[in-house]
Amino acid sequence: MKAFESNEQFIYSLILDDLEETISPAHKILLENWRAASDQNEKTYQGFVQVEQNINELYSTEPYTIESSWEALDYKIDNLEYAWKQKERNAHTKIWYGIAASVLLVVALGYYFINKNTYTVVSNEQSATAKTITLPDGTSVQLNAGATIKYAAGSFKTNRRVQLLNGEIFVKVIHQTKYPFLVDLGDVHALDLGTSFNISKRNRDIVLTVEEGQVALQQPLASKSILLTVGKTGRYSSATGKLTAEKNTDINYKSWLNKEFIFTETPLNEVVKQLSRVYKNSITIDGDSLENRKLTAHLHYQTPDSALKVIAATLQCQVINEEGSYILAEK
Repeated sequence: MKAFESNEQFIYSLILDDLEETISPAHKILLENWRAASDQNEKTYQGFVQVEQNINELYSTEPYTIESSWEALDYKIDNLEYAWKQKERNAHTKIWYGIAASVLLVVALGYYFINKNTYTVVSNEQSATAKTITLPDGTSVQLNAGATIKYAAGSFKTNRRVQLLNGEIFVKVIHQTKYPFLVDLGDVHALDLGTSFNISKRNRDIVLTVEEGQVALQQPLASKSILLTVGKTGRYSSATGKLTAEKNTDINYKSWLNKEFIFTETPLNEVVKQLSRVYKNSITIDGDSLENRKLTAHLHYQTPDSALKVIAATLQCQVINEEGSYILAEK
């Protein structure tokens, strides 16, 4: 259980995810194991539960704003400061210190739970083109179709953490040494070291390719990390729990964003598969012999029409457009 003990922040994040009912099945098992490891762990967990219950009861009976929560905190701090000044006159100073720690912990946790719904969630439709957003620190995030991210906008400038819930994104980070930028991918984290990178998350499997700078791909619980530099791809397998690094061999990894493709003796069926995924159009091949033809071309077009015309001219075939669906067929 030493790995748990050295990762309190990670465990606390699991507890909060559990209370918000956003925890993954794998993380749920980790949390249950941690709770069962000791009575103190279970007591800590129940402390979080109690705070949320109290806050929910309070919130259901009277409106509670961010301003009022800060006013309550200021009031308690003022009173605690007064109590501390009585140290020499009060024989129960140690008790006050304990109360102070408890009050501040409850207020801090209460403040979190009151504002737990202040997360900003950004999604891109399954059939949409890439969506670009700018985070509060100036970092640019581009979302592929079907991608969803989540972040706390109010505290983002000092807690630069984005959670990729699913899909694919391209991130161009505004680097800050004091406040590192981190992408939470569930089982692993991507820590920016001054860079831009592409991340794909599908069924908890992660593929990260670095375009500029460096990224540390980390497994918090296992205390493992790999450093990725320009042109490197890091992979995390949820089935094996392993992190690996390799030279990037997918030169079209960013085609979903810039609509640029480079094909070298690539079978047409593979070409069509990539074009269909990026352009969100149905593209099929009519004829077995045509499927086996290989394409060498550099395509950079915003619509499939122009790209398919180049392919048709190169491979001596024809393009049939049927209400937005395309067929490549023999002449």
